[in-house]
Amino acid sequence: MKIHILNCGFIRIHEDLPYGGGSIMTGFRKAVMAPDRKRVTLPVFSYLIEHPAGLFLVDTGWSRDISPDGVYDPKAVKSVLPAHLAALYRPYVPAGMAVDEQLRSMGIRQEDIDAVLITHLDPDHVSGLRSVSRAKRIVIPEDEAYWSVRTKYRIRQPEQLWDVEGAERVFFRGHLLGPMNKAIDITGDGSIMMVNMPGHTDGLCGVIVRNKERYVLLASDAAVSPRSWEKMEAPGFAADPALQFKTLRWVAKEANDTACAAVLCSHDKEIKTETIEL
Repeated sequence: MKIHILNCGFIRIHEDLPYGGGSIMTGFRKAVMAPDRKRVTLPVFSYLIEHPAGLFLVDTGWSRDISPDGVYDPKAVKSVLPAHLAALYRPYVPAGMAVDEQLRSMGIRQEDIDAVLITHLDPDHVSGLRSVSRAKRIVIPEDEAYWSVRTKYRIRQPEQLWDVEGAERVFFRGHLLGPMNKAIDITGDGSIMMVNMPGHTDGLCGVIVRNKERYVLLASDAAVSPRSWEKMEAPGFAADPALQFKTLRWVAKEANDTACAAVLCSHDKEIKTETIEL
């Protein structure tokens, strides 16, 4: 079993956001209006899992149309995102790094993907979804999709990016995994589990990839890097700060488990684009 780490673009966000904690509205205007000198650049990772049951893609990163020439293009970004999100993220995708481009370079067609697993619906995780929409399955947690078009989420999760034809909205079920004891068994044998890890959003999930006694936790935006759980410094713009810290405590426990080969976060600057074998 292999996990390919794919860098699918970058965001350039306010320097306080990676470890800022707080509710979704706290500091939003400051983050949107931040000058370039107050911003930091973070990668946006997706993951391709080679599994005996097939190919599974976790998240999709940014699409090529937000960065046609491989650099930050404000006009192109605003053609995809509302103005406030375009200013918040300032995203770009260097040439060859959009998820469909990377899959093609590996000789993989979108039809070859057995399932696309979406951890949550923020734009940097779903912008490239339409470029792989012919995958055999697209799985979105119902807890995430339900709230995305309601209340506060409407300002951060544009429906047109993730509402693709045929996507499955799947409920978490009770399971002895995660801070909420809720998960979705993708393969039916416990080897790929979408685990509810709320706080950043209500329906956010991580993905556990297990091969016998060893496993990797793909933590999505439950944390930014090991600093998040080592110092209990949660990412900014939480839907529920209390749940964020409950999730972080659970991630810390998993990171210290001797069976855990790695905890990978979607915006960790220290992660390399490599292949992990389990």
